[in-house]
Amino acid sequence: MDSPLSILSLSAAAVAGTAAVFPKLQARLALSRAKHRSLAGHSRMSRRVARLIPFYEFSADEFFRADGAPPSLAAERRDAFFALARLYQERYPKGRQMTAEAAGRISDLQFTESYRVPFQFSRLVRDNLGTGAFMQSSSGVTISDVDGNEFYDLTGSYGVNIFGNDFYKECIAQGEARARALGPALGPYHPVIVDNVRRLCEISGLDEVSFHMSGTEAVMQAVRLARYHTRRTHLVRFAGAYHGWWGDVQPGVGNPVSPHETYTLAEMSERTLHVMRTRRDIACLHVKRGEAMSRGVNTTWSLRSDISASV
Repeated sequence: MDSPLSILSLSAAAVAGTAAVFPKLQARLALSRAKHRSLAGHSRMSRRVARLIPFYEFSADEFFRADGAPPSLAAERRDAFFALARLYQERYPKGRQMTAEAAGRISDLQFTESYRVPFQFSRLVRDNLGTGAFMQSSSGVTISDVDGNEFYDLTGSYGVNIFGNDFYKECIAQGEARARALGPALGPYHPVIVDNVRRLCEISGLDEVSFHMSGTEAVMQAVRLARYHTRRTHLVRFAGAYHGWWGDVQPGVGNPVSPHETYTLAEMSERTLHVMRTRRDIACLHVKRGEAMSRGVNTTWSLRSDISASV
């Protein structure tokens, strides 16, 4: 028979074990509640769900009655669709030819052409409603393609939307004239860098700046610095924001390696603020400013106030 002392020791150990586990469970629950409620907030779960969804696409007949429309309405939709397809053939012949030729050698074109339309409808739309990915010129708030079609430019970066295309074309011309004498020298700086660095530090309020070849590369370096100085592992991002092509900021479906050190939390959430205040494994937070993919402004805020990087 066990002695009362042994039973008391086991009970004390059980209580101590429960007390040690409870804070971890509480922290885990708080993190789960702060995550974005879509599958974007649960990268591992999203990958599992994606494997369960079989690929399928609608035939030409199913395409126009996917919502159960009556045959008469489906026929009207079909006529309107192919009338639009004939218009596209007349309006974008050169652009469509150039895009088709380049797509076989440009991975980005293949990617964007496939995801813009839900996969059930994608093939018929791609085959009949293709336009062109190549533009010839811009003026003011408009942009013209290689077939001479003129459009309002609604996809420009944050700066272009504020100042317009003509302002940036003038900047390009002035920059080329200023840097022409030195050319594409690798390693040494052009003298204009001195003024650029001074102005960037004044605008950002930071003591130092770092130059990179792309926004993706800058984000990678900012995260690396935050992890090094905080000695923490995880980064926080919000669903829907873009921080480049790096795997750690694109967890979930499409990423062959599941980033296990990325939290995708809900924006404008008190639960997210609670997680940021209480967890001890978060090195930095990504915030997206601007609307133009890698041409916009990304900021990586470290949990140490003296470390931050804007790209």
